[in-house]
Amino acid sequence: MISYRKILLWIAFVLGLFVLQTSLFPIFSWNGVSVNLMLVFTVSWSLLYGARRGAFLGFMTGLLQDLATGMFFGMDVFVLTIIGYVTGAFSRNVFKDPVFLPAMATMWATIAHYFFVLVLMLLLGYSFSLLYIGKTLLPALCFNIFFAYPVYRATNRMQEWTKKRRGGR
Repeated sequence: MISYRKILLWIAFVLGLFVLQTSLFPIFSWNGVSVNLMLVFTVSWSLLYGARRGAFLGFMTGLLQDLATGMFFGMDVFVLTIIGYVTGAFSRNVFKDPVFLPAMATMWATIAHYFFVLVLMLLLGYSFSLLYIGKTLLPALCFNIFFAYPVYRATNRMQEWTKKRRGGR
């Protein structure tokens, strides 16, 4: 059985990442692009917990982003749910290298997120230039890959810490 304390700790962890993403890291943005910690966390969580939990967390972090940003509601919910599920399903079949795997999975997820959103925006009738895509995708990749290992490590430590707390009771 999952304790309420464990759930509250994870919620506090997610909200802490979200506060960093929305208040501190936009100061260091490049061409209006900064790190997407909700995407990076969804990837890290999915690598550790698998497809179902990855999809659930992707849904929740996407919902948080959609509610806070005021963009098209449901876009991040849909995209992060798919990314969480696919990353979690993929994680069963690979060696869990703590440095290389989060970076590569985050690279895949950033590209997938970017193109899912791009396709959805094109379906809604918006247009983009290739120059805009190049100016925004590369910084997003750099930021997200740079934060992939620290977020994965923090998520892994949080997982170990919550397991110890549960085992100590």
